[in-house]
Amino acid sequence: MTDAVASAVIRVLPERVRNQIAAGEVVERPASVVKELVENALDAGARELVIDLEEGGVKLVRVSDDGCGMGPEDLQLAFLSHATSKLAEVEDLAHIGTLGFRGEALASIGSVARARVLTRRAGEQLGWTVENEGGTIGAVGAAGAPRGTTIEVRDLFYNVPARRAFLKRTATELGRCLDVLQRLALAHVGTGFIVTHDRGRVFDVEREMDLAARVRRLFGAELADALVPVAAESGPVRLAGLIAPPRFSRGDTTRQLWFLNGRPLKDRVLARCLLEAYRGFNDEKRQPVAFLSLSVPPAEVDVNVHPTKSEVRFREERRLFPFLLGALRAAVARTDMATPGGKLLVPFPRVLPGTWAGAGRAPSAGEGRPRVAELEVREGPSATPLFAAEARVAPERRPAGRVLQVAATYLVRELADGLEIVDQHALHERVTYERLKAELAAGKVEVQRELVPELVELARSEVHVLAEHLPTLERLGIDLAIFGPTTVAVHGLPSLLKRRAGPRLVRELVAALSDGEKLPGPEQLLDHVVHSMACRRSVMAGDELAPEEIESLLEAAARLPHDQTCPHGRPTRVRLSLADLERAFHRR
Repeated sequence: MTDAVASAVIRVLPERVRNQIAAGEVVERPASVVKELVENALDAGARELVIDLEEGGVKLVRVSDDGCGMGPEDLQLAFLSHATSKLAEVEDLAHIGTLGFRGEALASIGSVARARVLTRRAGEQLGWTVENEGGTIGAVGAAGAPRGTTIEVRDLFYNVPARRAFLKRTATELGRCLDVLQRLALAHVGTGFIVTHDRGRVFDVEREMDLAARVRRLFGAELADALVPVAAESGPVRLAGLIAPPRFSRGDTTRQLWFLNGRPLKDRVLARCLLEAYRGFNDEKRQPVAFLSLSVPPAEVDVNVHPTKSEVRFREERRLFPFLLGALRAAVARTDMATPGGKLLVPFPRVLPGTWAGAGRAPSAGEGRPRVAELEVREGPSATPLFAAEARVAPERRPAGRVLQVAATYLVRELADGLEIVDQHALHERVTYERLKAELAAGKVEVQRELVPELVELARSEVHVLAEHLPTLERLGIDLAIFGPTTVAVHGLPSLLKRRAGPRLVRELVAALSDGEKLPGPEQLLDHVVHSMACRRSVMAGDELAPEEIESLLEAAARLPHDQTCPHGRPTRVRLSLADLERAFHRR
């Protein structure tokens, strides 16, 4: 037996090697060190944090906190792998309420850097310190120290040159560190953060700042001023935070911040829920901006999924999603989605008296002002207003101000504090979409019957897929019948849809069902089909509108709960305040 053990190929790795392997999962770069150290400080009850960085965190990461501190007996175990104060039994994994719990971070960091801990508990006169150089842990010794804990990590990866070679430039590593710190500062309202780099102040947030003030400090006033609060709860689950109007959406998710029980994370369920909340209000290719905090009982979420704790798994995902979606969608509808026009104005350069800013040539007679006739808009042929079936809005609710149609595409309307420019197609598209959506939801879709059914040719397999759903489609106002092995007859469609829309509608439905999806309900039907149908049913750019048609369009839009974007997320209007105009004309 002894000879067999002596000749065994499998061996138990030394602890230093095990820690360096673990460091490959936990410590990727300086930002990983920052995250682990700050989370430890927050778990220790810190209310004031100072984070000092040098050379992007590669040369130094120092985190000082005013938390509970440690005694010599705890400090002796701090750098040991899987030594933690946050877990004791297997059952504790089912309800983790702290940011850290694995007991791997300090051991992993110490194995690939020169680390030192200095700490003192409240009420004690003497502090304690210990060092760990590349996995070699020194003895715990007495030292003078402020209350709380300071951890220094120097020369990251000094003993793993292959890992150090993969680090990026100082500016890149610093940016990643600051991203981690910004997220933690937003997640932990009530804790102050001071961050320095190469001994210069980078940013700070005071302990008293609420979430809105922190966003203002970190991301600027323009975004902070446009944010709308979110607050909802369902039993023990609570959602709070701030969301931005669609116009602030970005091509990436860097301004999409979710916090779960104080833990910043990127979760596919939460990200999908936020995108769904903006559906119909936002360009589908862009990412919403939001700062959202979700509080869930620890037993309802599994955070023990990934070594970096960046992923979680919800135990009641099916219940959570509808709650979040309802709260977020209601908040999105409260945002101001009109595009502010101040930034679109380019002031004409100031010129000296007696000169002209026209490249040195004198204007000819009458040049510089269009003829009055060019500003007149001719009325289109008399016709029934677009919304003749609508009941008229009471005079006190009618949109005020004179309206002018420009280029048969835009409606310029006077406001009390300026003016707005309305895209007639985008606004009409929203009106058509909302009316059809309401009819579908109420099950009162008005159907336009075809005197001669329209035939649509499909593949045999597509006809088979469609056949089993015909009764449900009829309840949505889509009256179809199988006309042959490869043909479907369109007998009726929702009256709001444009005539001859049948072939496109049928093919859209077949495409959705052929992907293995269940038959879409009213909401899903709108997502798959009605966006494009509403577009084709609406007035287009270049259509001249009679005054009564313009009035009907604006009145119908005023009745909607939301009329500031089209169903595809494009804005329906641009607003220019008097202040914007005065700045453009150098009046202020």
